[in-house]
Amino acid sequence: MRTIAFYNHKGGVGKTTLLFNLGMALQRQGKRVLFVDGDAQANLTSISLNDEQIESVYKESRTIYDGLAPLVEGYGDVAEIEPVKIRDNAWVLPGHIRLSVFEEIAPEGWTSALAGNPRGFRVSTAIARLSQQVGNSVSADFVFMDLGPNVGAFNRAALLAADGFVIPMSPDLFSLTALPSVGESAARWVEEWTIARGAAERRALRLEFELPEGKPSPLGYISQQFAVYREQPAEAYRRWIAQIPDQYLNGIVTPLTDAGVRVPSTDGKIGEVRNLSSLIPMAQRNRSAIFELTGTEARGAQFTRAQDTYELFSDLAAEMIQRLESVSETPSVPVV
Repeated sequence: MRTIAFYNHKGGVGKTTLLFNLGMALQRQGKRVLFVDGDAQANLTSISLNDEQIESVYKESRTIYDGLAPLVEGYGDVAEIEPVKIRDNAWVLPGHIRLSVFEEIAPEGWTSALAGNPRGFRVSTAIARLSQQVGNSVSADFVFMDLGPNVGAFNRAALLAADGFVIPMSPDLFSLTALPSVGESAARWVEEWTIARGAAERRALRLEFELPEGKPSPLGYISQQFAVYREQPAEAYRRWIAQIPDQYLNGIVTPLTDAGVRVPSTDGKIGEVRNLSSLIPMAQRNRSAIFELTGTEARGAQFTRAQDTYELFSDLAAEMIQRLESVSETPSVPVV
């Protein structure tokens, strides 16, 4: 099982839509995919489940917060949660607004882990252990984690639980200026977690769980949501697109390489997604991937465009997984 986080300090870059469509392309190929909604806004949950399903999982305590609640509220450890099946090979661990409560105990847990104390490791690995438990329960090949646009304690714990991460981007100034924040934060977290693991080894702690390596590889970026003219990016955005490679190298690759993280030996660009305009809200209303839209939901040229996106997302997913394999010490599930 491989865990990939989708993360950017800047919001509004189409992160959740991208993650969902990549995962649904993989599940159509027979890969077993678990979506983990780690954003307190729960947008991934909203596009995966209808209103009745969402109400049901909240009543049945089947959200990500319910898995963390015993630890957060001080009466136990990570709870076992049954994810919600949304396709033959896809499940979702729903999000919850109360994820912000984890932020209240995480800083103390982090400090405690750096000192080599068991409670600190229990808190700091909670998200890793929860996603692993839920993923194993459905024999997932891949876990896709949707993270909010911040550098908070939840994202720190979640990113360190991942094998790799993808940065969704828009070709604009704000996406570019967010890259150093992402890279510097991630590198600092990796370095501090290395110190914490060293403290655990020196104290010979007998923990009943394995500590994650905590070195998520930056797999690259996917630029999207820009207008096109005759299949070329609109002029207003070309200069931003041209600047992304150098900014990605300096803002992401360099600090993480310095922190000892394995980086794919390719350029940062995984690919790009053209402007899909009305197809995105149409798919969201139907709780489907764009290429899953039927002829009654999208008509004529729209239906053809929607069907064409399957190849696009399949190719992006294959490149993403190939990069992850190139920096992994053990092989995973092949993607065709």
